[in-house]
Amino acid sequence: MDELELIPHVSNNPLAPDFTTVMKQRSAVADQISAQHSFIEYRLRQRPQTIRRHNTDLKIFADFLASIGIVIPVDEQEVPILATEPNAWAEMSVGIVTTFRTWMLNEGYALGSINIRLGTVRLYCRLAHQAGVLSLEAWSRIHTVEGYRRREGDGIDAQREATETPTRLSTKKAAPHILDQSQIRELKRAARNNPINRTPEVGWRDYLIVCLLVDLGMRCGEVVVLKWEHIQGKILLVDRPKVDKVQKHRLIGDTAKALREYQKVIAQPLELKTPLLAAFDHKGNHVGFGISERAIHKRIVQLGKLIGINNLAPHDLRHSWATRVAQTNIPVQALRDAGGWTNLNTPNRYIAQQAVANDGVTLHSDDRLLEDDDEA
Repeated sequence: MDELELIPHVSNNPLAPDFTTVMKQRSAVADQISAQHSFIEYRLRQRPQTIRRHNTDLKIFADFLASIGIVIPVDEQEVPILATEPNAWAEMSVGIVTTFRTWMLNEGYALGSINIRLGTVRLYCRLAHQAGVLSLEAWSRIHTVEGYRRREGDGIDAQREATETPTRLSTKKAAPHILDQSQIRELKRAARNNPINRTPEVGWRDYLIVCLLVDLGMRCGEVVVLKWEHIQGKILLVDRPKVDKVQKHRLIGDTAKALREYQKVIAQPLELKTPLLAAFDHKGNHVGFGISERAIHKRIVQLGKLIGINNLAPHDLRHSWATRVAQTNIPVQALRDAGGWTNLNTPNRYIAQQAVANDGVTLHSDDRLLEDDDEA
């Protein structure tokens, strides 16, 4: 069924304009079409990373459903039809969703992952309700199922550890790696001198990537979409798709040197809309332009191992950048702008982490004898 079915043949048009009857019929057909396409339309509006996460979350939800005897079909990509078929959610209940939350807890998933996956299930239940296949009563009750707050999580993890229940299943780390200046220096050197680099060109490209992440604090997705036309002397135009803005950034830290050396070994293409980052084959031969976020993530993980840090991620370098900048007593608004955030919540957290709790307290020594000994 598609939208063309809403348009009747001329011979079927009623001679008497009984529009209310016709509207009722057409509305029923339109509602059915809308319900069938609502999930697909929603997913078309999302970024690829979001869709990958939703697919992962729904696969885990399908695993849970299978454990209680509900087998969900999958499509050609092994993704459960929960992702694309509203009718798959028609009989969902608050009991199933709350049991899913408990199941994840008992299976040892991290509390943050539980909250994210619970949020995904609630989201698709809402879409199913909007599509008219999940009742208002069911959706209203499912909507009340909440994740775990941080304070609750500490107690829950303590209980799980006491019963030797895992608190994390994946290799994803519980907290980001915050690199200090010496580690950042080592990482940059590792990028240039990486033993798997087949040619110097690969090393300078990776050095540039590291500098963009840790000196400019760019998101991995922002590095990927850089183009040659974004280089404007000592200014770099940064396209931030996540917040829908384009900013000008000075080439601070080692970024200017990295870009200069990169341009010496990689010739600028004639078409300036070409992606900035060069692609290489397994022998280190330059084969074109444009690399993926996954490729950058894989390279940062490998570079991290070279300096003794396991599971280093591109976003760890953004965390490290924000932490270093916050230590300079920068105004929170300036940190927000430099980091490409749309509000003050995240930059405020970085600045708050640098605060000394008793910085405004002055207390003199009570033991003069010890004070004299110190002076001696």
